[in-house]
Order: sequence, then structure tokens, then C-alpha cells
Amino acid sequence: MATGTGQAQSIAAEPGRWQRRLVRWGRAAVDLLFPPRCALCDADLGDAEDGLLLCGSCREQMGPNEWPGCLRCGARSGLAAPAGPHCPACRGARFSFDAVVPLGSYGGVLRDAVLRMKRAAGEPLSAAAGEFFVRRRGGRMVSLEPDTVIPIPMHWRRRWVRRTNSPDLLADRLARFLGVPLLDRALRRCRNTKPQKDLPPRERFRNVRGAFSVGAGRDLRGARVLLVDDVLTTGATCNEAASLLKNACGAKMVFVAVLARAEGDDRQNAP
Repeated sequence: MATGTGQAQSIAAEPGRWQRRLVRWGRAAVDLLFPPRCALCDADLGDAEDGLLLCGSCREQMGPNEWPGCLRCGARSGLAAPAGPHCPACRGARFSFDAVVPLGSYGGVLRDAVLRMKRAAGEPLSAAAGEFFVRRRGGRMVSLEPDTVIPIPMHWRRRWVRRTNSPDLLADRLARFLGVPLLDRALRRCRNTKPQKDLPPRERFRNVRGAFSVGAGRDLRGARVLLVDDVLTTGATCNEAASLLKNACGAKMVFVAVLARAEGDDRQNAP
């Protein structure tokens, strides 16, 4: 009897240990019945020990360990520029945002991922991409010292059709990683604009002019904001949103985090 009582007390004293064991056993049973697969290419992930549902090949193609581009606009063409605030791609541009943090180039595997994430069926991929974004570019985001994270909103009509908005899911993961508030209603898409991919670069800025409004009671005076979108091409959409956050809400700095940076020929078909 004493031995049984001692065992019971030991178990009661360490509930966390048994809970962790039960979780591990549960995961093992699920993995046995449903082996983990890559959220992008459906490849078998084997044990998937790090919990990221992306295979090694997709990880390698989605984003390099370091992004070799312009700190201000994210363009890789910035490599050829001398040290300074602007690169050949953004010299002369009047962007309202202050820096861009891309995961990779819009093309190949990352292009496929971005397009699939625009549908509700792609939400598991959005979750995996958000986690990978944190692992690849988390250090850069931390260095910007953002106070809050805000996603680029989608007009309600388009959201009703797609039933998801990947920037919302990405922003949620980034906010949790950074430990700062997610203000997912700070911006509202008040005008259902034409798809940017259907327009030449010069018309994209005109297309999104006045497309956003500010949520009621949003005071961001002096704040450093991380604005999240899936793709940056000309920068028109993020520029319009950043301008509103600064001029109407008082944000001090606006940084942009995007999965993909489109340049060159990729700009013609990028959303």
C-alpha cells in the first residue's frame, strides 16, 4: 500500500511529464496512420523531426539562407549598387515604406506556393510558409524592432470568393514570433480594385490609390509597423498602405515583410 501511495504521489507531482508523454504517443500514432508530407509538393517527410511540413528540396528553392538584395526595396538588383540607401531598382522612387524583408524571388516553387496560398485549400501551406519565413528571416525582422504587425487586407467580395487571405495567416505567425500585437483590422480594403497582375507597372499605383481606409480608433503614433503581404512587385500596394499608416495613424516607420519579391520578367505575371 505504501508503495502504491508513493507512486501516486510521484505521478501527481509531475503531471507535465505524463502529459508530454501522452502528446508524443498521440503524435506517433497520428504519424503512423497519416505520415507527414510536404505541404507544397506532397513528398514523404519521414520523421519530420523539426515539425516544419516542407521537404528539403522545397525549402532550398523557396528562399536562400540570406537574401542578397537591397534593404530598402528588397530587389536583388541592389547587389550591383554602391553602398547607400537606394539601389538601381528604387533610386528615384518615393516609397512610403522604409525597408523590405523578402523570403525569396517570385518564380518557380515560391510562385507556385504563393498562388496556392490564395485559396482556402492552401491554408496548411500558408502555415508552413509562415513558419519557414520566421526561420529564414526572423533575425532580420527582430533587428527592425517592430511594435506591431499589420497584414494587407483583402476586399470582402474577393475574400468571400477565396475564403482566405494568406497575408492574415503570415502576419499572425510573424506577430507570435516577434511577441508583438497583431492588428488585423487596422487597415480595411474599402475599394475592390482590379487585380494588379492585369495592369502594367505604371498603372498599379493609380489602381490602389485610395483603396484602403483606417479602422476606427487606430492610433499608431510613433510606432514601428511590420506590414505583411504575399508578393511585392512594383511596391504600389504596400506603398499605399504604408502612406496611410504614417499620414493617418502616425506610424513612425513601416517595414514590409513579403514571401516573394518579383523582378524583371516575373513582374509581368506577378499579382
